[in-house]
Amino acid sequence: MDKRIRRNEICVIGLPRCDFVFSSTRTCFIAYGFEESPLEMGILRRLLEERGIQAIEAGGTLAPGQNAFCAKICSKIITAQFCAVLLNNEENAGITIPNANVNMEYGLMLGFNKYVIPLQRASQKLPFNVSGLDTVKYIDPDFERLAAAAIDQAVRETRQDSPPSYSPDQVLEVFLLTRKTLVAAIDTEGDRNLYRMGSPLGFSLLHDFAAMNYMYFGNFTALRPEIVVWRARMLKEILDGRRESMTSRVQVGLATEVQARVFADLLDRTQVWLVVTSNDDKRAVQEALNRSPLGYRTEIFSIPDVEAELEKLTAPGA
Repeated sequence: MDKRIRRNEICVIGLPRCDFVFSSTRTCFIAYGFEESPLEMGILRRLLEERGIQAIEAGGTLAPGQNAFCAKICSKIITAQFCAVLLNNEENAGITIPNANVNMEYGLMLGFNKYVIPLQRASQKLPFNVSGLDTVKYIDPDFERLAAAAIDQAVRETRQDSPPSYSPDQVLEVFLLTRKTLVAAIDTEGDRNLYRMGSPLGFSLLHDFAAMNYMYFGNFTALRPEIVVWRARMLKEILDGRRESMTSRVQVGLATEVQARVFADLLDRTQVWLVVTSNDDKRAVQEALNRSPLGYRTEIFSIPDVEAELEKLTAPGA
């Protein structure tokens, strides 16, 4: 297994291991009470954005058809570069009490050994079980200054030893160029139709420099190998179904025989490219697809494969 990659193998609520990669995104997960800290949240979002860090909060994400705790909270904490928590208490009938959800998320951050920035108004008290942990206590006029200093320190201490010179998207863009492919502009009806067959499964559409051969490109580094295999097989079913429907389309006048032949030839040359996190994932996906081939030329790349390809660009004599 790649030593640089640490994946979550034990689910805290007893589900199968999720394999989300720790600190794999340039994000900060923020736990806060929606009613207790709205002004602070506005400042935190801006401070993070100015530093190129995306603010993630459970209330700002959707997870249709998924376990909400996993998709909206746990996985976001795991993959965040660092976390922040606003420990401001709720007020009810003149009584202040800790926000249960916020403290649960704080406990999860600590359990995952995340770098956390805890903040609380100076006039309030921490729950006894976290009172010994260093916390940024603030009054409103000082909040932005103290938060900015804490975020700058978090960025410094959680930065990777060898920070990439490109963002993940830029890395893949350069990698695709080395493979002599471009992302399809989707500005013609034909390209749009091809793109729509793969987009529900998370595939982008590529073509070679001549725009004659197409590739469905899946950047699936956040997914488990079995989910990657499922998406690839579903894409095969969609492409096969569209191919099989062409005879009926010709019969009812929705397509000509020439169009059907051109489409069949296009699918014969269509490829499926998959990007996964590690070499272990690559082997797992490859073994599964070897047992049940897609019927389309398939290439699988790991992040180390991508990095090795880009290193060639800077090698002497390249």
